[in-house]
Amino acid sequence: MSQHNNQTKIDRLWYRQPAQRWEEALPIGNGRLGGMVYGGAADERIQLNEDTLWSGFPRDTIQYSSQRYLKQTRELIMSGQYGEAEDLLNREMLGRDVEAYQPMGHFLLHHEGLDDLSYDAFERELDLESGIATTTYSLEGTQYVREVYSSASDDLMVCTLTADQKGAVSVSVTLDSPHPYRIETSGDALTMFSRCPSHVESNYFRDHPESVLYEEDRGTAYAVRVAFTASGDQVKVSNLEGKLHIEGADQVVFYLAAATSFESYDVLPVKDHLVLEEECKEMISKATTHDAEALRDRHIQDHSALFNRVSIDLGVSANAELPTDERLQAYQAGQQDTGLEALYFQYGRYLLMASSRPGSQPANLQGIWNHQVEPPWHSDYTININTEMNYWPAEVCNLSECHEPLFDMLTDLSDTGRRTARILYGARGWTAHHNVDIWRTSTPTGGDASWAFWPMGGVWLTSHLWEHYQFTGDQRFLEERAYPIMKEAALFCLDWLVEGPNGYLVTIPSTSPENKFLTDAGEARSISMASTMDMTLIRELFSRCIEAAKHLNLDESLASEWGEALEKLYPFRIGSEGQLLEWFKDFAESEPGHRHVSHLYGLYPGSRSIEYTHRNW
Repeated sequence: MSQHNNQTKIDRLWYRQPAQRWEEALPIGNGRLGGMVYGGAADERIQLNEDTLWSGFPRDTIQYSSQRYLKQTRELIMSGQYGEAEDLLNREMLGRDVEAYQPMGHFLLHHEGLDDLSYDAFERELDLESGIATTTYSLEGTQYVREVYSSASDDLMVCTLTADQKGAVSVSVTLDSPHPYRIETSGDALTMFSRCPSHVESNYFRDHPESVLYEEDRGTAYAVRVAFTASGDQVKVSNLEGKLHIEGADQVVFYLAAATSFESYDVLPVKDHLVLEEECKEMISKATTHDAEALRDRHIQDHSALFNRVSIDLGVSANAELPTDERLQAYQAGQQDTGLEALYFQYGRYLLMASSRPGSQPANLQGIWNHQVEPPWHSDYTININTEMNYWPAEVCNLSECHEPLFDMLTDLSDTGRRTARILYGARGWTAHHNVDIWRTSTPTGGDASWAFWPMGGVWLTSHLWEHYQFTGDQRFLEERAYPIMKEAALFCLDWLVEGPNGYLVTIPSTSPENKFLTDAGEARSISMASTMDMTLIRELFSRCIEAAKHLNLDESLASEWGEALEKLYPFRIGSEGQLLEWFKDFAESEPGHRHVSHLYGLYPGSRSIEYTHRNW
């Protein structure tokens, strides 16, 4: 990798046909406001998202009786009764699932006088360097160009239509939503009002008759407003049945703004719809103090300043001129295409930029893009690997600012997780389990212990604080933001560890995320003690806290306590097949080749060397 230089434009995805389904659409985003651009000619569809639109509202998810069963569960594990321990934990110590990230709706545009068969010279693309999705096509000798982008500098989405013949742009636009909604129109704008569900229940087996619940006085309300400017000598404008109609323009520029009633994870979202509409109006009014060309320039300058920090050159491939879908098909058939691999790398950087900017929510399971009211895994923050994977590129790919929303979430989680640690486990500090939502749920979810019971989620997330400090050398960040959160996570670990056999400190109950072992009786179980993942994370956190405390000249006695605990942690062990054990003893795996390889964290993304110790249990 090197600093960016002027080369042939290679950082783009492009196609010779519109998207037929959501997965084929092209993503744009400014961290907060996202769109999936289908790129049709006669009919354009942009699926819309806003990062604070989630089901639910602040509520208590604590399982208050958990401590009653913690001692009993530990005793069962110590005596080798793993099945009984897991059954007790599943029955008494789990909680309820997180809420779901929600779609906002669609921006729908129809090119008057055009149908899907009457155009030619079609092409759509996403230029990663500019962050602009462009569709071009021709009709009866007139070329049309549509550009769409989501501007971080002006906090709105812009859609521009131009033609190379005067008066050739005639379009109608409207909005819709998968949630109950209404639309109000005025001469030059339309506004959609809607509300997210008050709850979305897990319904993977389709056994819940009302898994999506709407209530008039609960759930996050929102407004989406579309305004426009049109140039031309004989432009005609009308609105009818919730649609804006513009005829005979040379160019039309649409400005889309969105506002929601979300304020904070601990505040009930209650803004009035008129307040939301006014917020949208203000965003558009402020942005349109710049003309369309200046808005575009401001967006490109902001976007490219981040994107162009890194370039990668793996050589020019023979298939470089093919549309992206054809390149992929050729690659799958075995043709080499190192340029496609470089494009894939840059696309990953682009997606993080588009879904995580300072002041936004962090990138969730699907970044910022989701079209389903019941998305897979609630499109949540899965912190037993997925959220961390989203942010692995942040520092090494020179997108350090894009890391900030994750740190903001950590600040929130250290607050909600402090209560979780105290009430569920009688521990100091803070903890978070495997799933988080915008309401900063830190408790175990419902379901099964193999995924739901993992109080090390917060510990893993603190590694991002340390990595940011290592890359930036920001002493103030370490002292004021990173170390306080790391310290409290390490306090939780001190209290969570107990003395196990042979005097070692162990985590108990303990899982290796989403994986299971076979007991001597052949049962697939997940609960035991001292999983390698747990031990590695705690070793790493204690070591970093000791280093930070020494550097900051703080907490000398606490650092000594961490150091003493480090010496007593259960060691890594080698199994009968020469493998690093995943659990505290050489259990057989219930699913060899399982997709999670959590015990290898110390090799990557962890930074600690792994020392193996042979011990007889």
